[in-house]
Amino acid sequence: MSKQQTEVEESRPIEKKQRKFSFIEPIAGIIFAVVATIIFLGFPQIITIVFIGGRLIPTFDAEVIRSLWLPIILWAVVRIGVDVAYLVQQRYTQSLAIISLIGNALTAILTFIIFINSRIVYWEYVDFVHRYYEEIAAWFGAIIARPNIIILVVILLVLVLDTFNAIRKGGLMRKTDEDDEDDDEENKSDESKTEESANVEDKTEENAEKVT
Repeated sequence: MSKQQTEVEESRPIEKKQRKFSFIEPIAGIIFAVVATIIFLGFPQIITIVFIGGRLIPTFDAEVIRSLWLPIILWAVVRIGVDVAYLVQQRYTQSLAIISLIGNALTAILTFIIFINSRIVYWEYVDFVHRYYEEIAAWFGAIIARPNIIILVVILLVLVLDTFNAIRKGGLMRKTDEDDEDDDEENKSDESKTEESANVEDKTEENAEKVT
Protein backbone atom coordinates (compact mmCIF):
# COMPACT_ATOMS: atom_id res chain seq x y z
CA MET A 1 0.00 0.00 0.00
CA SER A 2 1.35 3.41 -0.93
CA LYS A 3 1.91 6.17 1.59
CA GLN A 4 -0.78 8.34 0.03
CA GLN A 5 -3.37 5.56 0.31
CA THR A 6 -2.40 4.99 3.94
CA GLU A 7 -2.97 8.66 4.79
CA VAL A 8 -6.37 8.58 3.10
CA GLU A 9 -7.41 5.51 5.08
CA GLU A 10 -6.29 7.09 8.37
CA SER A 11 -8.07 10.39 7.69
CA ARG A 12 -11.34 8.77 6.63
CA PRO A 13 -13.89 9.13 9.49
CA ILE A 14 -15.65 6.05 10.74
CA GLU A 15 -19.30 6.33 9.75
CA LYS A 16 -21.65 5.62 12.61
CA LYS A 17 -24.42 3.16 12.05
CA GLN A 18 -27.71 4.95 11.44
CA ARG A 19 -30.63 3.53 13.34
CA LYS A 20 -33.48 2.27 11.23
CA PHE A 21 -36.22 4.87 10.76
CA SER A 22 -39.77 3.70 10.17
CA PHE A 23 -42.35 5.92 8.49
CA ILE A 24 -45.17 3.71 9.79
CA GLU A 25 -45.10 5.09 13.35
CA PRO A 26 -45.49 8.83 12.53
CA ILE A 27 -48.08 8.14 9.82
CA ALA A 28 -50.06 5.94 12.23
CA GLY A 29 -49.74 8.67 14.87
CA ILE A 30 -51.21 11.30 12.53
CA ILE A 31 -54.11 9.02 11.57
CA PHE A 32 -54.80 8.21 15.24
CA ALA A 33 -54.81 11.89 16.24
CA VAL A 34 -57.25 12.81 13.46
CA VAL A 35 -59.60 9.86 14.09
CA ALA A 36 -59.57 10.29 17.88
CA THR A 37 -60.36 14.01 17.56
CA ILE A 38 -63.23 13.39 15.14
CA ILE A 39 -64.73 10.69 17.37
CA PHE A 40 -64.36 12.67 20.60
CA LEU A 41 -65.78 15.92 19.27
CA GLY A 42 -68.19 14.63 16.65
CA PHE A 43 -69.46 11.26 17.87
CA PRO A 44 -68.55 10.74 21.56
CA GLN A 45 -71.76 8.75 22.05
CA ILE A 46 -70.36 5.81 20.07
CA ILE A 47 -67.93 5.11 22.93
CA THR A 48 -70.25 2.84 24.88
CA ILE A 49 -70.19 -0.07 27.26
CA VAL A 50 -72.42 -3.14 26.78
CA PHE A 51 -73.55 -4.66 30.05
CA ILE A 52 -75.25 -7.92 30.92
CA GLY A 53 -78.90 -7.73 29.99
CA GLY A 54 -78.25 -5.97 26.71
CA ARG A 55 -78.33 -2.45 28.12
CA LEU A 56 -76.20 0.06 26.24
CA ILE A 57 -74.88 3.07 28.17
CA PRO A 58 -72.53 5.77 26.84
CA THR A 59 -69.28 6.05 28.74
CA PHE A 60 -68.63 9.76 28.26
CA ASP A 61 -70.86 12.81 28.45
CA ALA A 62 -71.03 14.34 24.96
CA GLU A 63 -71.79 17.86 26.20
CA VAL A 64 -68.86 17.92 28.61
CA ILE A 65 -66.49 16.55 25.97
CA ARG A 66 -67.55 19.17 23.44
CA SER A 67 -67.02 21.88 26.05
CA LEU A 68 -63.36 20.77 26.11
CA TRP A 69 -62.96 21.32 22.35
CA LEU A 70 -59.98 23.68 22.73
CA PRO A 71 -57.61 21.35 24.65
CA ILE A 72 -58.72 18.46 22.42
CA ILE A 73 -57.89 20.41 19.24
CA LEU A 74 -54.56 21.53 20.73
CA TRP A 75 -53.80 17.93 21.66
CA ALA A 76 -54.34 16.85 18.05
CA VAL A 77 -52.24 19.75 16.70
CA VAL A 78 -49.31 18.94 19.01
CA ARG A 79 -49.37 15.22 18.15
CA ILE A 80 -49.60 15.89 14.42
CA GLY A 81 -46.79 18.46 14.69
CA VAL A 82 -44.44 15.98 16.36
CA ASP A 83 -45.19 13.27 13.80
CA VAL A 84 -44.73 15.71 10.90
CA ALA A 85 -41.32 16.63 12.35
CA TYR A 86 -40.42 12.92 12.22
CA LEU A 87 -41.46 12.71 8.57
CA VAL A 88 -39.54 15.86 7.64
CA GLN A 89 -36.24 14.89 9.28
CA GLN A 90 -36.53 11.19 8.36
CA ARG A 91 -33.89 10.20 10.88
CA TYR A 92 -33.32 10.30 14.62
CA THR A 93 -31.46 13.45 15.64
CA GLN A 94 -30.95 15.48 18.80
CA SER A 95 -33.26 18.22 17.51
CA LEU A 96 -35.97 15.62 16.86
CA ALA A 97 -35.50 14.24 20.37
CA ILE A 98 -35.97 17.75 21.80
CA ILE A 99 -39.11 18.25 19.69
CA SER A 100 -40.46 14.92 20.96
CA LEU A 101 -39.65 15.88 24.56
CA ILE A 102 -41.47 19.22 24.29
CA GLY A 103 -44.37 17.73 22.32
CA ASN A 104 -44.87 14.88 24.79
CA ALA A 105 -44.76 17.30 27.73
CA LEU A 106 -47.46 19.46 26.13
CA THR A 107 -49.48 16.35 25.26
CA ALA A 108 -49.29 15.18 28.88
CA ILE A 109 -50.55 18.56 30.14
CA LEU A 110 -53.44 18.63 27.65
CA THR A 111 -54.33 14.99 28.37
CA PHE A 112 -54.42 15.80 32.09
CA ILE A 113 -56.72 18.78 31.46
CA ILE A 114 -59.09 16.68 29.34
CA PHE A 115 -59.36 13.48 31.38
CA ILE A 116 -58.90 14.64 34.97
CA ASN A 117 -62.39 16.18 34.90
CA SER A 118 -64.74 13.62 36.49
CA ARG A 119 -67.74 15.23 34.77
CA ILE A 120 -66.49 13.84 31.46
CA VAL A 121 -67.88 10.42 32.48
CA TYR A 122 -71.61 10.04 31.90
CA TRP A 123 -73.42 10.06 35.26
CA GLU A 124 -75.72 7.15 34.35
CA TYR A 125 -72.69 5.04 33.51
CA VAL A 126 -71.14 5.68 36.95
CA ASP A 127 -74.43 5.01 38.73
CA PHE A 128 -75.00 1.76 36.83
CA VAL A 129 -71.47 0.48 37.51
CA HIS A 130 -71.75 1.15 41.25
CA ARG A 131 -75.10 -0.61 41.46
CA TYR A 132 -74.05 -3.56 39.31
CA TYR A 133 -70.74 -4.28 41.03
CA GLU A 134 -71.86 -3.45 44.57
CA GLU A 135 -72.53 -7.09 45.40
CA ILE A 136 -69.77 -8.58 43.20
CA ALA A 137 -66.63 -6.52 43.75
CA ALA A 138 -66.89 -2.98 44.98
CA TRP A 139 -63.20 -2.26 44.40
CA PHE A 140 -63.45 -3.35 40.75
CA GLY A 141 -66.52 -1.20 40.26
CA ALA A 142 -64.70 1.78 41.72
CA ILE A 143 -61.91 1.31 39.14
CA ILE A 144 -64.02 0.92 36.01
CA ALA A 145 -66.35 3.68 37.16
CA ARG A 146 -63.55 6.11 36.29
CA PRO A 147 -62.47 5.19 32.74
CA ASN A 148 -61.12 8.72 32.31
CA ILE A 149 -58.42 8.02 34.93
CA ILE A 150 -57.56 4.70 33.28
CA ILE A 151 -57.15 6.42 29.90
CA LEU A 152 -55.10 9.20 31.51
CA VAL A 153 -52.67 6.75 33.15
CA VAL A 154 -52.27 4.69 29.96
CA ILE A 155 -51.55 7.76 27.81
CA LEU A 156 -49.03 9.13 30.33
CA LEU A 157 -47.19 5.78 30.41
CA VAL A 158 -47.07 5.70 26.60
CA LEU A 159 -45.70 9.26 26.54
CA VAL A 160 -42.98 8.38 29.06
CA LEU A 161 -41.87 5.38 27.00
CA ASP A 162 -41.98 7.38 23.77
CA THR A 163 -39.93 10.19 25.32
CA PHE A 164 -37.30 7.76 26.60
CA ASN A 165 -37.11 6.08 23.19
CA ALA A 166 -36.78 9.41 21.33
CA ILE A 167 -34.05 10.65 23.69
CA ARG A 168 -32.13 7.37 23.41
CA LYS A 169 -32.29 7.21 19.63
CA GLY A 170 -31.66 10.93 19.27
CA GLY A 171 -28.34 10.69 21.09
CA LEU A 172 -29.25 12.76 24.16
CA MET A 173 -28.36 9.86 26.45
CA ARG A 174 -25.10 8.03 26.93
CA LYS A 175 -24.71 5.08 24.64
CA THR A 176 -25.61 1.75 26.14
CA ASP A 177 -23.27 -1.22 26.34
CA GLU A 178 -25.12 -2.78 23.42
CA ASP A 179 -24.46 0.30 21.28
CA ASP A 180 -20.79 0.23 22.27
CA GLU A 181 -20.55 -3.43 21.27
CA ASP A 182 -22.16 -2.67 17.91
CA ASP A 183 -19.66 0.13 17.27
CA ASP A 184 -16.75 -2.12 18.27
CA GLU A 185 -17.92 -4.83 15.90
CA GLU A 186 -18.30 -2.30 13.11
CA ASN A 187 -14.81 -0.91 13.76
CA LYS A 188 -13.33 -4.41 13.75
CA SER A 189 -15.10 -5.14 10.48
CA ASP A 190 -13.71 -1.94 8.93
CA GLU A 191 -10.20 -2.79 10.17
CA SER A 192 -10.37 -6.31 8.74
CA LYS A 193 -11.56 -4.97 5.39
CA THR A 194 -8.69 -2.47 5.37
CA GLU A 195 -6.15 -5.20 6.14
CA GLU A 196 -7.55 -7.43 3.41
CA SER A 197 -7.36 -4.63 0.85
CA ALA A 198 -3.79 -3.88 1.96
CA ASN A 199 -2.77 -7.51 1.52
CA VAL A 200 -4.32 -7.62 -1.93
CA GLU A 201 -2.47 -4.46 -2.97
CA ASP A 202 0.82 -5.80 -1.58
CA LYS A 203 0.41 -9.02 -3.53
CA THR A 204 -0.41 -7.04 -6.65
CA GLU A 205 2.73 -4.94 -6.23
CA GLU A 206 4.85 -8.09 -5.68
CA ASN A 207 3.45 -9.72 -8.80
CA ALA A 208 4.12 -6.56 -10.77
CA GLU A 209 7.72 -6.50 -9.56
CA LYS A 210 8.20 -10.16 -10.54
CA VAL A 211 6.84 -9.48 -14.00
CA THR A 212 9.18 -6.54 -14.52
